[in-house]
Amino acid sequence: MKKINFVSRNFFPDSYGGAEKVFYEIYKRATKDFECKIISSFSDKNKFPIKSSIFKKIDFKNKFLNYIYFLKNMSLRANNNYDLIHANNIEVLRFSSKPFILTIHHVGHFIDENIRHQTIFNKFMAKILVWQANHASIVTTVSNNTKNDLIKMGVKQNIIVIPNGIDLNEFKPLKNKKNKKFIISHVSRISPEKGQDFTIKCFEKLPENIREKCELRIIGHISDNNYFNSLKKENAKFFTQLSENEYSKKIAESDLIVFPTFMSEGFGLVVLEAMVCGVPILASDQPAIKEAGGTTCQYFKQGNNIEFSKKLIKLIKGKKLRHRLSLEGLKWVKKFSWDKVYQEYKKLYEELLK
Repeated sequence: MKKINFVSRNFFPDSYGGAEKVFYEIYKRATKDFECKIISSFSDKNKFPIKSSIFKKIDFKNKFLNYIYFLKNMSLRANNNYDLIHANNIEVLRFSSKPFILTIHHVGHFIDENIRHQTIFNKFMAKILVWQANHASIVTTVSNNTKNDLIKMGVKQNIIVIPNGIDLNEFKPLKNKKNKKFIISHVSRISPEKGQDFTIKCFEKLPENIREKCELRIIGHISDNNYFNSLKKENAKFFTQLSENEYSKKIAESDLIVFPTFMSEGFGLVVLEAMVCGVPILASDQPAIKEAGGTTCQYFKQGNNIEFSKKLIKLIKGKKLRHRLSLEGLKWVKKFSWDKVYQEYKKLYEELLK
């Protein structure tokens, strides 16, 4: 049986990021067809399968040292006893001519000054990304928007778009939903670029007769503690330490999901998670999010608090609109099943391993 090393800076469920969850779902299915090993850092080593090569997660204040630490650990472990490497991060050097797939989820933070200030280190990392991509066998990404960004950055290697997926069994609509208040849930990791402060401020400014009938929930793991501590907690309920089952249940309980991200997202997994639960969603009009949501998602101009608030009120009041979006979303999301997504990766593995 052919051996595949799955390499990622962090790995689900030790880390609850969207990119980590994507890689975990691919790995989980690949174990049925290949001999697979995880190469990753850890916070809790007990969350990894026995056949893993893991190292302690350390975040040095010096970003360059941090990069070197991960580069050393990931590269040396990845290039040991394998037939193919599938990497989820750019801190993996390719030491041989054996097949190497690099998956890049988004690059907005490398090209958009509004997302992240382009420091010397950030510009250096962008060059490393392009170099790594051009030395891979194949580059995969999750949206045409990210593919176009990679081409603009200088990636000339073959780029294949394979969208993210959704577990149609893990996420399901909640039957006989009877909420005392209209539940609005902001779902994403808690970090400035995800806009939790934006949602809270807009919620606070809703007309009182509407706001008093609603409950605002902030759902997601804490990625930035300083930012989390700065958020106003009075008008929102926070759910930050959820298991997989609790997480999917909280989404299904919601009457509306909001995703006002300030990032140039690579995809927007939250959109699919909401749809498969039959919950309508209001999101930033990022191109990659629109690829995920199609016409079954409501959008507003990114960062426009007035348009966000108007559409929020319209959805709160519009029961028929929410019902239509729910039915359309349940149909749309079926084409994003993880099993279908994995089959696309399996074809790549088999072609490269011939």
